[in-house]
This record gives sequence, C-alpha cells and structure tokens, in this order.
Amino acid sequence: MAHDRILELLERADWKDITFRLTHYAIWKACRYNWKSGSPDQLPGGRTPQDMALNAIEKVWTGVREWDPDKYPNLYTHLKWIVDSDIDHLIKSKEHDKSRRMPETRFYQASETPNPEEQLIAKENKALEDEIRNEFYVMVEGDEDLETLMLCFDEGIDKPQDIAEQTGWNVSKANNVKKRLFRKAAKLKHLIRKGEK
Repeated sequence: MAHDRILELLERADWKDITFRLTHYAIWKACRYNWKSGSPDQLPGGRTPQDMALNAIEKVWTGVREWDPDKYPNLYTHLKWIVDSDIDHLIKSKEHDKSRRMPETRFYQASETPNPEEQLIAKENKALEDEIRNEFYVMVEGDEDLETLMLCFDEGIDKPQDIAEQTGWNVSKANNVKKRLFRKAAKLKHLIRKGEK
C-alpha cells in the first residue's frame, strides 16, 4: 500500500482510544513477567509500560515498524504485536540482567507499621488480586469490547454513563458488555472463593 495512503489511515485513527487501550495492554503484558526491579512499573532503563505503548505508536508513525493495512487491517492488533515484541526483547536484554530491585519507598508512622502477620495477609491478598485480574484478561483476550471494558475498570470507570463517554459506546451497549463480562466472571468463582476464606 502506498505510503501516503498509510499516513492517511494513521491520521484518521482514533488515537485517544488506541492509546488508552494500548497503554493498559502494555501494563497487563508487563505484569506477566518477573522483572528484576520487583515491579512491572519499573522496567529496565527507567522505562514504564506506558513508555512501551507510546514507543510502539511512535515506531508505526516513523516507519521503524511498518504497518501494512492490506495484510494486517487492525492497527490496534499490529501495535499490540509491537508491544509484545518490545517487552519480550526487554526481558531478555543485558539491560534487564543488570537491573536491581528498587527499594520500597513506603513510609509508615511508628503506630502504622504493619506487623508481620498483616504484611503476609496484604501480600497474599495482592497476589490473589493479581491472579484474578490476569485470569480476567486471559478470559477476555481477543474480544475487543470486553478488553476495553476491563481497561475502563482498571481506570476506575465503572458506571455505564462514564464507560459510554470513555469508549464512545451508547449506554445500552455499555450495560450489555458489562452483563457479558459478569457472565464470564462466574467462571472465576473458584478464585473469588479462595479469597473469601
């Protein structure tokens, strides 16, 4: 496809939506790896998942990673492949090998210091929350509406009116997609029950 035609398609793309979804995809993808920094928000070289998403977009615009709309008509999917590739290269990089765990920066007043039991419970709860979240993302992968709704939930956007405003859907569609997600969520009862024990 001619370069001018590709530029025209890029200019017409809904970048607000693509950037929103791709950033959350990069965050989710980074969470699936065991980073030496100890956090998926602290990638080698001072990068963040948000940087990886924006870098993928920049690569398409500059032609470093060319997009062929005839071969791959879905621009968002093409960008996800770039994020996948870049994060995969980063985890295997020498830069990652040299990375070290960042010190925790949480401060407690003397009276707020959690005891070892509270620390263990908090750690277990966080691990379960991450497991449930990852299972949700695996379950909805490939369904753009459900993926988008999950991204809204990650941003704290859960009211149908707010979801509609963020996604460009009408309120009826926002309600219907929520119902579909909740039906799928029933399949995760075993994990949710584990957290209630």
